Formats: sequence, structure tokens, C-alpha cells
Amino acid sequence: MKHALYGEIEKHLAADAVVATSASGLTLSEMQGGWRDPSRFVLGHPFNPPHLIPLVEVMGNEQTADGVVEAAERFYAAVGKVTIRVNREVPGHVANRLQAAVWREAIHLVKTGVASVEDVDKAMWAGPGLRWAAMGPTMLFHLGAGEGGLAAFCERYTDSFNRWWDDLGVLHLDPALAETLVSGVKQEANGQSPADLSAQRDALIASIQKAMAPLRAN
Repeated sequence: MKHALYGEIEKHLAADAVVATSASGLTLSEMQGGWRDPSRFVLGHPFNPPHLIPLVEVMGNEQTADGVVEAAERFYAAVGKVTIRVNREVPGHVANRLQAAVWREAIHLVKTGVASVEDVDKAMWAGPGLRWAAMGPTMLFHLGAGEGGLAAFCERYTDSFNRWWDDLGVLHLDPALAETLVSGVKQEANGQSPADLSAQRDALIASIQKAMAPLRAN
């Protein structure tokens, strides 16, 4: 369907137009097959809810013309977005892979009886989620070691992290596991509709963004 759409619009594009796709499940090279000339077609993948979350993942490849990725990055910056450059093609790009890794372990904790769906979610938003809204995990660990920085952190906690990583779950989502999660999130929602919860989510994100804006500007 995307290839057919690209075939329809390509002939109507201005010579200097940049086309960006938000596809998270398809790779740039897979989608380039729908273009006669894919040189001005790039990945421009936002994060949900895109009207509130600033992140956009931008990527070109060997078929992308010089300067096109940079032009896309300038456009996103002009409308208040924060871009990252994806240097190598992988399924899910960067941010989706990060959240997939976290969710896999969240599910594993539920599946193995360590904690409920609600408590695993609570552990995230009341714990590391707050720190990650300020800085990324590697920078936070750099700060966590004091004057020694990340080098001291790695020296101090290598054995601990290797132990935790060795114990992380490897699992696949199946109907039975999905039903466990659905049941747990229903209990966590406590009768609130998805629309109500979405409104709460948006209000919280907007408040966080408003509070962070002056600091990010510096």
C-alpha cells in the first residue's frame, strides 16, 4: 500500500521536496522500493503522543541525497522537535527498541510472580521514569558515581549489572501471557476508560514539558 501511494505522489512533488515517513514497523530500505528516485525520502519517526513528545528519529542511507537528512532535521527543530540521527538500519529504530527491552523485562517480572502489572508500572513512573525524563540512562549513571564518573560506576557495579543482565527474562508474547497482562491492566485502570486515562497521560506529559522547557532552553 505504501509503495502504491509513493508511486502516486512522486510525480507531483517539487524537485526540492523532502518526504519523511513515520513508519515504525518498516525499515527505510523496505519503503524505498516504492520510489523511482528515493533520494529525498527519509525516515522521520515521531513518538506517541506526537503532539506532546518532542522526539523524532531521522535517518537516511546510501540512496539518500546529500543534505536531505540535515534539511529534515532543520525542519523538525524549527517546529520544536528534538531529533536523533539513526546511523544504521535496525527494526524498530532506537526508541521503540528501548521501550521494547524495558517492556520485555516488565512482562517477565509479572510472569514470574515478582510483582503485579500495576506495581511494575508504578515502579517505572515513580522510579527510573522520572530520572529518564531528565537525562538518559548512561548520563545518569555517570552522575551516580560522583567525581569518578562513568568509569568509576562501571568499575564499582560491573558484577552487579552482569548478574542482573544474566537473570533478565527471555520470552515471547503469547495469548495466555497477553491475557495475564490485559487482566492486570484492567485492574490497574480501576474502571477508568482509555479516553480518561489518555487525558491524564497528556496532562501529565504537558506539565512535565512545561516545567522542563526553561531548563532545556539553557
